[in-house]
Amino acid sequence: MNKKLLEYLEKILPLTQAAGFVLADEKEIPYGVQLKFAKADNKIPLNIYFSTKKGINPVLGGSAKNPLRAQLQQVLVTRESELIHSWQIWCGSDESGKGDFFGPLVVAAFVAQKDELPQLLATGVKDSKKITDKNIEQIAKKLYGKFNNRIKVLVLNPLKYNQLYNKFRQQGKKLNELLAWMHGRLIVDLHKEHQFAGAVVDKFASNRNLMESLQALQQIKVKNVVRAEQDPAVAAASVIARYHFLQNMQMLQKKYQMKLPKGATNNVINAARVFSQKYGKNRLKEVAKINFKTIQKV
Repeated sequence: MNKKLLEYLEKILPLTQAAGFVLADEKEIPYGVQLKFAKADNKIPLNIYFSTKKGINPVLGGSAKNPLRAQLQQVLVTRESELIHSWQIWCGSDESGKGDFFGPLVVAAFVAQKDELPQLLATGVKDSKKITDKNIEQIAKKLYGKFNNRIKVLVLNPLKYNQLYNKFRQQGKKLNELLAWMHGRLIVDLHKEHQFAGAVVDKFASNRNLMESLQALQQIKVKNVVRAEQDPAVAAASVIARYHFLQNMQMLQKKYQMKLPKGATNNVINAARVFSQKYGKNRLKEVAKINFKTIQKV
């Protein structure tokens, strides 16, 4: 078994035992290991995968109605959260659209409470990159239904994004400073309402870069970490951000009556050429981030 998997098991198994779970079975599966836990008269499988690119990825199996699901999810999140902080109330923020030529740049922030983690996890929330677009919408609607006052979102549609990006560039600043401003604005606004202990931000810039750009956050503890989506508040923010990105993309495609692919691939370049032929290249700024090098290939 992979060394990283063994290390993870050594840390997670004592937590499951403390929560009353019994390890009923264990077997190796492709790219990982499957554990079957039992509690009372119920059982639930947990697949734990490992890859050098994504690291450890625990995935709960079984029915969504399984009464053990929320309990085991809380154990998993407790394990991950302890690696980051020990706050009882905190904020997480994440962005979507940063690597997409078409569509908006979206940042979302979410306030979580440790005693409400079972309810939060019951929505199915996790890193949005591990959730299909269809399920993103379902989970986002559950989050809004249960935690509406804990959510804030900032959507820069392409026109607004291009205007702000140019303004930042004129001041000698780059995309990371723009992102830092977006994260900071949401965190500060939520802090005024909820007075949380600190914030977790997915690392997109150096700590110095982030804090210099977020002077308003100097009175708020901020953890700027890699793979912050392990934290449930950041995971919720990532789902919300992705939801708004997808909604905005749908509106753009409906308005301009053409498909706008995600990312910055050859399909994106071809779509941009079609858009330019149909509407004029000068109008690309209405649907795309024109600071991308992709624009040079169109």
